Amino acid sequence: MDGQSGGLASADTWLRQWVPRITSSPAFRQDGVLVITFDESDSPASDASACCGEGPGPNSPLPGIAGLGGGRVGALVLSPFVKGGTWSTTPYNHYSLLASIEDLFKLPYLGYAASPGLNRFGFDVYNARS
Repeated sequence: MDGQSGGLASADTWLRQWVPRITSSPAFRQDGVLVITFDESDSPASDASACCGEGPGPNSPLPGIAGLGGGRVGALVLSPFVKGGTWSTTPYNHYSLLASIEDLFKLPYLGYAASPGLNRFGFDVYNARS
């Protein structure tokens, strides 16, 4: 931490510094993926409606502010395997991202990443040949 306050300005500063470094690295250009995601806030202007059927964790009665699944969040997936301008309407949740990463590395699933029917990143995301 640099001692500065958080928020969008700090996130933007961090992203401007690190994303170009990551995406210009040989490892990223060969077969990398960078996922930038954020979580919802509980401000009145945010969309905290439930989506994606995410169940509660071991220490929380509800995973979202207003029900199962948390609020709607965005994710940006950068990779040589993703065409620029791609967007998907497939509902994903945090466990979808975790399961997608576990699939890539052939790891066992943790927690709700093992849920049957959970959407994982597929050809709607990985739609370009490197």
